[in-house]
Amino acid sequence: MIPNELIELIDEYKTPIVKDKRWGFDLEEKEFIKGMCLLTPQAYGSRIESRMAEYTNMKKVSSRKSKGDCVTSNGHYVENKGSIITTTNPFLNLVQIRVFHEIEYYFCQAFDVRDLDNYTSYYFVLTHDEMLEECKNAGNAHGTKKVNKENTNVEKRMSILVDKNDATFKRWCDKYRVDTLEEVKTILNS
Repeated sequence: MIPNELIELIDEYKTPIVKDKRWGFDLEEKEFIKGMCLLTPQAYGSRIESRMAEYTNMKKVSSRKSKGDCVTSNGHYVENKGSIITTTNPFLNLVQIRVFHEIEYYFCQAFDVRDLDNYTSYYFVLTHDEMLEECKNAGNAHGTKKVNKENTNVEKRMSILVDKNDATFKRWCDKYRVDTLEEVKTILNS
């Protein structure tokens, strides 16, 4: 049974985070992500996307454009995907991958909070063609097989186990991993 005091303490920390859409933008990444752990993936996803866009000098794009989430200073369209890796969810979950959109890059992030003493961020940058190739074996994010067979604009989904012994994760680290946000900026603006 969870004590009432614990629920009250969680609410005390969670309330300001929920109310302030820019909460933690001025904090170090680890502290920001710790706060995001109190939110649902739907809520933290847009916050992480906004913070990463700001840190990499990208501007938000209207969803009506069908060109991803952000645009770089030199006009590259970027789709932003982020997951918080926990003991109950050890996956980089990439959902609503729209390879049918006009996107040059996919910027995927995994923030591993399973051991806060060894907190790790994983940044992955893929070109559109690389994501298209990765999605060949991805599942559909929505709908039935029959409906999606006739639909040319099917959103994809995939989950990658964040584990150094997992073959897919190792391949992604070798092929797409970028060490710093400065390097991400350089790639996205090349």
